[in-house]
Amino acid sequence: MNELPGQLPGQLLVIGGGRGIGAAIAACWPAQSTVWTRSGGVDATDPAALQTAFAAFQSRHGAPFALVHCIGDFAERPLLGTDPATWRELFASNVDSVFHSLQAVVPAMVALGRGRVILFAAAGVDRDRAMLRAPAYFAAKAAVVQLARSLALETAPRGLCVNVIAPGLIDHPHSHQDSQRRMLGRVPAGRLGHVDDITGLVRYLLSPAATYLTGQVLTVDGGLQA
Repeated sequence: MNELPGQLPGQLLVIGGGRGIGAAIAACWPAQSTVWTRSGGVDATDPAALQTAFAAFQSRHGAPFALVHCIGDFAERPLLGTDPATWRELFASNVDSVFHSLQAVVPAMVALGRGRVILFAAAGVDRDRAMLRAPAYFAAKAAVVQLARSLALETAPRGLCVNVIAPGLIDHPHSHQDSQRRMLGRVPAGRLGHVDDITGLVRYLLSPAATYLTGQVLTVDGGLQA
C-alpha cells in the first residue's frame, strides 16, 4: 500500500496560506512550503505580481511539485441584495485569483511532466440546486470547479492531477463563525469540521496513492444539508 507523504518530491506553493486552512496545509511540510499572501507582497489578483513572484520562485526551486490555492472571500447576502462592488470583489478573490495563479505557475509544472494542483470551492457548489445563503459566493466557487475540471482534462496527458476540495463548516480562528453556528444543526455528523479534516485529505491528494485521481470535487462537510 502507498503511504501518505512525510516528505514531498518537490516544493509546495501555497497561495493564500497566511492563515486558516492554507496556513495549516503549509505547516504540514514547513521545510518545503512557500506561501504567497497579499500581505506578504503577492496579490493573486494581479497577473504581473504573480509572474514576478513565480520567476523568483522558479529561479530558486524550479517548478513546484504542487500548487494549492486557498484564497476566497465570503459574503452571505441574497442575490438581489448583492451590490456590484461586492460581486466584483467576490469574483476577483475567488475566480480571477485562481485563473491568474494557474496561468503563472502551471505551465512550468506541465513542462516538468508531473505535479498536483488543489483548488478550493465550497460544499454544495457541484450540486444541481439553488444556493440561497450566499449565491454570489457559490457562483464564484462553481466557476472554480469548472476551471479545475477543464485544467484536469488539459493537463492529464502531461502527468498532472487537478482536484478540488469543497469544505463545509470548518472551524478555525478566521472562519465565519456566526454563519457556522446557524448552520450546525444541518450537519448530520453533529460537529463542525476541523482543519485536520482538510489537511488529511491534502496529504492524500499529494501522495503516490492519488496519481489516478483528477478532475474531482471532494466534499468535506459531515453530510451538510445546505
